[in-house]
Amino acid sequence: IMGSSPGGSSGGPNNHQHHHHLLEDHSQSSQDDSGSVVSPGAHPEPEETIENIEKELSESCADTDSQSNSACHRQEQTAEAEGAATEQPDSRSLGNNQGAIPAAVGAAAMAANGATLPKMPGGKPMAMREFDRKMSKVRGRPKRKTMVAMYQSEISDNKIGIKLCIKKASDATVQPKKPNRKRARKPKSLNEDSSDETGSPEKRKRGNEKPRKTNNNTEKRGAEEDYKPPEDQSVWANQLPEHVLHMIFKNIVQDEGSVPALIRLSRVCSTWYKVTQSPSLWRTVDLGTWTKDRFKTEPKLKWLIEHRLQHATEVGLGNWKITNVQCVLDKLYEFVPNLVGITLTGWKALTADHLMFLVQNFKRLESVDLSSINAEVNANKTAVGQSSLCNAITEMGSRLTHLHLAHNRLSGIPQIVKALSTHCPNLVLLDLSNVSTIAISHGILHIEQLQQGCQKLKILRITNSHINLSTATLQEQMESPGFPALEELSVASLADESRLFNDEYLQRILKTSTQLKLLDVRGCSRLTHDSLIRLPTWDLKHLFLSGCSLTRDVSSGLELIASKWAHSLIEFDLAWANATKPLDDALKALADKGSESPLNHLNLCGSSVSLEAVKEVLANCPHINSINLASCRGLPRGVKRLLQGEQEIAELRENLGVTLKRPPVKSPRDD
Repeated sequence: IMGSSPGGSSGGPNNHQHHHHLLEDHSQSSQDDSGSVVSPGAHPEPEETIENIEKELSESCADTDSQSNSACHRQEQTAEAEGAATEQPDSRSLGNNQGAIPAAVGAAAMAANGATLPKMPGGKPMAMREFDRKMSKVRGRPKRKTMVAMYQSEISDNKIGIKLCIKKASDATVQPKKPNRKRARKPKSLNEDSSDETGSPEKRKRGNEKPRKTNNNTEKRGAEEDYKPPEDQSVWANQLPEHVLHMIFKNIVQDEGSVPALIRLSRVCSTWYKVTQSPSLWRTVDLGTWTKDRFKTEPKLKWLIEHRLQHATEVGLGNWKITNVQCVLDKLYEFVPNLVGITLTGWKALTADHLMFLVQNFKRLESVDLSSINAEVNANKTAVGQSSLCNAITEMGSRLTHLHLAHNRLSGIPQIVKALSTHCPNLVLLDLSNVSTIAISHGILHIEQLQQGCQKLKILRITNSHINLSTATLQEQMESPGFPALEELSVASLADESRLFNDEYLQRILKTSTQLKLLDVRGCSRLTHDSLIRLPTWDLKHLFLSGCSLTRDVSSGLELIASKWAHSLIEFDLAWANATKPLDDALKALADKGSESPLNHLNLCGSSVSLEAVKEVLANCPHINSINLASCRGLPRGVKRLLQGEQEIAELRENLGVTLKRPPVKSPRDD
C-alpha cells in the first residue's frame, strides 16, 4: 500500500534513509519478540517527507481494518474447530495471527519500495503499535485455561479393610479448572432435571417465609404495641370500688412489702395498675434486692424518689450505682422526710459528712444499714470510721434501734460499744457479722458493758468476725443483767479460725435470755453439751450444731439436748456428726414426741446416722418438710441427697418402706 501511494514514487534517497532510521529507532523495544531488525535497502528510494509518511500510514490503517476483521473471524472459527477436537486450544496462536495482519500489510508496502522487512512487526510508530495491541485482544468469550493433569482418589472395598487408592486421571476424564470468579450457590433441587423450573421458586419462597431475627427491644416493643386489654373483665376489676382494692393492697403490703407485691398486682388490669400507683401504698420499699443491676442508676433512683416514695418509711437502696451521694440525700430529704429506716449497703462513696447529714436531718430515722461500705482498710473520711460512727451514734441517741455494720473493716470496737451502751438504750439489733479489725485490741467486745446499757437487745450477730469477749471479774459478771429480751444469737465461725468462744462466753451472754429462739454455734469447737443444757431458754426453735465438738464426742449429751427442746425445735442442724450412737439417740428422742413434734427441717449431711434412726424420724414426725441426707455413709444409694417438699418426703417414705404412724394435727390457723 505504501509503495502504490502517490508520494511513494517521487521520493529521493535521503528521505528514504530518514524513513529507514525512524523505523529502526522505534523497533528497539520489539527486537526481543521479533528476533530481527530493519536493514536498509540496496536500491535508492524516492524522496518522501515525514508528512507524506504519516498520511500513508493513516490510509493504510483504514484499508486494513476490514481485512483484519475478516481474518479474525476466520481465525476464531479455526480455533473453535480445534478446541472441539482436542479440547486444548492454543490461545497464543490466535493472538499472534491477529497481530500479524497489520504487519503483513506494512511489509507489502515496504517491499514495494525495496526495503528489507523483519519477520515480526517492529519499528512502527507508537500510534500504530497501540492499534495493533488493541486488535490482538480476543473479543467475545474469554481464553480457556490450559488443562493440567489431575489425580483422583477413590475408596475401594477390601477384605482386610478400607483402602484409599490414588490414581492419575486419564486424558478423557480431565476436567478444566474452575474459574476464579465466585458464583451463587444453587439450590439442591436445581441439580435434578424434574425440578429445574419449579424447585428454585419454591425454595426461594420457603426461605422468605422465615421470620427475621430481632433483638429483645424490638420484640418487647412489638409486644407492647400488639397488647390489647381484655374486653370482658371480672367483677374484681370493674365493679369492685377502688378504695376497697386499696384496703386489700394495704394489708398485702404490710405483710410482704411494697416490692415486689405492688409490681405484680399492677400487671393484672388497668384498674389494679391505677390503684397500685398510690404513693400511700409504697411504705416499705426494698429497691436493692428486687431491682436488676442495670436499672440501679442515679436518674432512675431520683425519679422513684419523686414519684413513688413520698410516703415511704423504710427504703432499701443497697448496691445502687450512685456517684453524687449528696444530691440523692437532698432528694430524700425533700420528698421523703418521714424516713424511719434506710439501707445503704455497698455505697463505697459514703463519707462521714454524708452520714452526719443523714442522722441530723431525718429526725425519725431509727434504723441504719452500713454494711459493705469499706471492704479495705479504713480511710479517714469513710462513714464507718471510729469517729464517724461514734458521732452518729451520739447524735441519734435513743432513736437508734437497728445498726448493721457487717462486712466492714472496723477499728475501735470498744469505743463503738461504749457509745452504744451510753446513748442507745432502745437498741434492738446489732449486726457485727464478718467484721475484720486492724488489730486484736480493736476487736474486744465488752459484753457486760453492752448488757448494762442495751437491755432491749433482741438480735446479736457476731458470726465469723474477729471479735473476742473481754475479760471480766466475777463481780462484774454477777452485776450484769444480761440480755433478758434476746431472741437470736449467732456466734458461728469457720473451722480455720482460732476462735476462743467457749462455754464461759456462752453463759455470760445468755445467762438471763429466757426468750431465745435461735442459737447458731456452728464451728465453735470448744463448746460442750453442759453449757447448752444449762441455758435458761426452754422454747428454742432453731439450733445449729454443725462442726461443734459435742457432735463428734461419743460421750456427748446430744440425747439430752434433743429431749430438752424436742417440743419446740423447728430446725435442727446436726451435719457432719460422727458419733453414731449419740446421734441415733438424739433422733429417737425427737421422734418420741410423735405428732406433737413441730420439726420441719433436719440437716444430717455427712453424718454417720443409721437407717433405723432415719426411719424413726420419718414415721413419727409428720410436719417434716426437708431432710438433708447427702454424704451419709450408713444409708443406701438413692436416698443420699437433699429432699424437700411433701412429694419428695412421701417418695422417701415409700422407698424406705416407712408408714406415717400419726397424721399431722391441724391447727385452727391452718383451717
